[in-house]
Amino acid sequence: MNMAVNTPKPLAWAIRCAFLPPVLAACLGATGISSAIANPSNPTVVNGQVTFSQNGNVYTITNSPSAIINWNSFSINAGELVRFIQQNSSSSVLNRITGQDPSQIMGALESNGRVFLINPNGIMFGAGAQINVAGLVASTLAISDSNFLAGKNKFTAGDVAGAVNNMGAITTPSGGQVYLIAPDVTNSGIITSPKGEVVLAAGRSVQLADSSNPDMHVVVSAPTDRALNLGDVIAQGGRIGIYAALINQRGKLNANSAVLGENGKIILKASGTTLLEAGSKTTATGAGTGGEVQVLGEKVGLMGNALVDVSGQTGGGTALIGGDYQGENAKVQNAEQTFVGKDAVIKADAIASGNGGKVIVWANQTAQAYGSIFARGGAAWGNGGFIETSGLDHLDVAGIRIDAGAPKGKNGQWLLDPKNIIVNDGPAPLSDAAAFSNRPGETTEISAQLLSNATADVILQATNDITFQYGVGNTHEGVSLTAQAGNNIYVDAMLSFTKNITLAANYFGTGEGRVLGDGITAINAGGVKTITDYLNPPVVVPPVVVPPVTPPPSADICTIAPNSALCQVLSPPTASEPVKPVQQASNEIIKTVTQSAPKTDFDQVAFLDTKKQGDSSSGGSGSSGSAGTSTPDDKKSDDNKPDDKKADTKEVASNDKSGTKNEPTKKMYCN
Repeated sequence: MNMAVNTPKPLAWAIRCAFLPPVLAACLGATGISSAIANPSNPTVVNGQVTFSQNGNVYTITNSPSAIINWNSFSINAGELVRFIQQNSSSSVLNRITGQDPSQIMGALESNGRVFLINPNGIMFGAGAQINVAGLVASTLAISDSNFLAGKNKFTAGDVAGAVNNMGAITTPSGGQVYLIAPDVTNSGIITSPKGEVVLAAGRSVQLADSSNPDMHVVVSAPTDRALNLGDVIAQGGRIGIYAALINQRGKLNANSAVLGENGKIILKASGTTLLEAGSKTTATGAGTGGEVQVLGEKVGLMGNALVDVSGQTGGGTALIGGDYQGENAKVQNAEQTFVGKDAVIKADAIASGNGGKVIVWANQTAQAYGSIFARGGAAWGNGGFIETSGLDHLDVAGIRIDAGAPKGKNGQWLLDPKNIIVNDGPAPLSDAAAFSNRPGETTEISAQLLSNATADVILQATNDITFQYGVGNTHEGVSLTAQAGNNIYVDAMLSFTKNITLAANYFGTGEGRVLGDGITAINAGGVKTITDYLNPPVVVPPVVVPPVTPPPSADICTIAPNSALCQVLSPPTASEPVKPVQQASNEIIKTVTQSAPKTDFDQVAFLDTKKQGDSSSGGSGSSGSAGTSTPDDKKSDDNKPDDKKADTKEVASNDKSGTKNEPTKKMYCN
């Protein structure tokens, strides 16, 4: 090894320069670090058995499991190779740098085990770096010997904590792990870990849970720190996590799976702002069902033409943008403000067969959802999925495009649930509104054109009032309207849908809300019209039997692979389920308005119950064989699966406010 050191410049300047790729060569000269710095130098073995061997440009270290080595410096020149030979892929070696130079990995690093590289001065993997290891932890935060030996991945910043920057290629075999940990983490290279884990954690304190845990848990204290992805992170069928105060995703995050049953998962979680910027692709698609993507932070934005895709061949996955269903999942961080730009796309489609997935766009304050959101059912069979766009204080959906249709099944649902809703006669142009325009308390105005164009069952749920100032005429087959208001529903114009129309005032049972307006007599439903408010007596509508759907020609997949996911979703149900009568409500009323020219081929009579508070509805538990409830996570019944002989029946459920809770607070009567 050769080392040439000139008069050193201040350390902060050295660290700063070492991680600015465009001026890297100039910085190296300014810091007095010559490009002649080569293989690691001056090792001291702290724990375990270690041997060192130099053969030309190849430096070989053979270590026992859990070996600890302190180095004065650790860098690798282009054309040089450092190889750690370990007992197996589960073995680890901790390399701690005690000198003042950052680590510059320009050459190759190889190991059949896991390599920890800890350098508080900074770590850079250059554009030509080739890292091939069973696992890599590159951190400028310290880890104690005791935590390392105990398998506790707990890292804490000292007085100095530089950046970690990858511009090279980091690769692990199947099931490997790559953790880049520092106050500032940047990836502009390629990280590949099939069926493994890739974590970019920017903070001053980071704790990683046991990697054997399928729900990887990461705790990061990051007051002002940033994680930036400009490159590609590929963990096919595995897990990707980025954690920081500020997250900028400008590259590709790929947890797609080519194998049935191996769903990928991506979590982007910031204490401040998470931005998926123009041109970025964040995907967890599947050969079976799609995977899961969570984009979380205090502010969450899908900018430009950012793409999130969790589609799957046999079912859509889950995309959580700013939170989970109605912001009530304590395990998922809620955003205060969420923005989905007009050119952004979120997809949770079932491509070949099966049900569409779940897409949630949520904010505790203001949600601006202007882009395209898809949760379509499969081409062969399957129902549409579930889409929620909700701002607890204010919601703006100007120009949004929603599609939860199903060419061979039932439409999915689109839920909008702010405080107050007015359906007006404005057009529905694509919005150019500025991102994160917080407007708490404002009434949400929704264009009647948006509701007329919807290819999903529309559920409007307002904490206070819903007002139909302008008529809505939706001619798409099988689309229903459900309006649920905590106070009054005003119908001042005609409402026309090809399926059921349900208007439920005083929905939470806390006031004297009514369904009012001259437009009530002009309601035109292809299915059943149900009006519920504070005064009207309950009426139970008889169920309607739907003929079974003729199944498509079935492939012989169950003979070839009887245990495959595709075979399982093609299997018919065991028996028809009985319909449980709806119980008498104590103080909330349902009035059924006779329909004109009733159809005989609509599917079910029901509505979606998504109460936010004060729910005491009667009914079943949601188990098989009862007229129970389901959540948005439960897909609609696959009445149109091949060989499905189940008679499709439904009921209208009364809203029992007697105080007896027989069902979960959040429930859906899916149709």
